[in-house]
Amino acid sequence: MKLISTVIRSEELDTVRRALLAFGAPGVTVTPLLAGSLWNRHLEVYRASVLVADLVPRLRVDVLAADEDAAELAALLVRIGGGAPGGDDTARVWISAVEDAVRVRTGEHGERAV
Repeated sequence: MKLISTVIRSEELDTVRRALLAFGAPGVTVTPLLAGSLWNRHLEVYRASVLVADLVPRLRVDVLAADEDAAELAALLVRIGGGAPGGDDTARVWISAVEDAVRVRTGEHGERAV
């Protein structure tokens, strides 16, 4: 099993969710987060203080997939999560190996738990 994770802008969530449903992904986890990079920095003035604003709100989307579906699912997320022209330097897609998954309610292990 593989865990495919991506960081997207919140307005892309509906498109990503629909694409995952069409692909047949068994489930999805969405987590709000703050993302930043060296290129996103800009200065803001708040109450006469200059602040460096380098974190922007994003969503992390995690999907568990079978080994044979992982590359295709990651490619799908890269295609639809690319964002607007000019790019979004906080957007990422990564694949992690998952040793085991356990469904808490039934105690099932492996791909049956997904």
